[in-house]
Amino acid sequence: MKLLPQIIAAGLFCFSYTVSAQQIQTDRPNETESPNTISAHHIQVESGFSFEKQEDKKTYEIPEIVLRYGIFKNAEFRIESAFAIDHDQEKDSRGIKPVTFGVKYHLIDHKGIVPDISLLARVSIPWMADHSLQEQKYSPEIRLLAQYSVSKSAHLGYNLGVHWLSDTAKPEYIYTISGDYALTKKIKLVAELYGLTESHHHAQNTADVAVLYVLSKKVQLDFITGSGIMHTNSEKFAELGLSFTI
Repeated sequence: MKLLPQIIAAGLFCFSYTVSAQQIQTDRPNETESPNTISAHHIQVESGFSFEKQEDKKTYEIPEIVLRYGIFKNAEFRIESAFAIDHDQEKDSRGIKPVTFGVKYHLIDHKGIVPDISLLARVSIPWMADHSLQEQKYSPEIRLLAQYSVSKSAHLGYNLGVHWLSDTAKPEYIYTISGDYALTKKIKLVAELYGLTESHHHAQNTADVAVLYVLSKKVQLDFITGSGIMHTNSEKFAELGLSFTI
């Protein structure tokens, strides 16, 4: 898996593309995935550097990365992974996390009370990782993505989905709700609540806030911080990101 970074980098130049005039729209930095898809034959790179503390365990991802490619109108292909460093009392581990492949398809455009709606399907490949971070089973996930335009400056989005856990293959249910407000043409504020739960278990809930800063139509910076708020071991996390369209 040491060749993976080179393969991903080479993949950026394997397509013919033209520059998009549309302002960049990302799935970063929060948990809520947007129903927006990448324009056909364009590439968008969304990367971040994150820190999370969970009881006595600290995790750094330097970086995490999502590559999004517009296959055709309303459809995109995605590759996701991260280089992770885990510190806990028993041992330290580091390496590339399992690579995730996915497809997003935009189903319905926003009109009146009907939101923008997309479907996202992805699967984590357990053996496409460094040995210390390999997982036991394939880990598929399906999400319904929706977003309302409250006004020209504000949006309300939510996700509903199910994710099959890599260690047990049991389903874990996902919900997210996120609101954003554009202070200016370049600065956007985001607040979010999301949760994960298995059958007959309490949902593990987390809240976060984020700031997005658009440097240009093709480049965006972001910062997010949050904390577990109910039935969760995640104490706090923070992340700084950079996204750009090619």
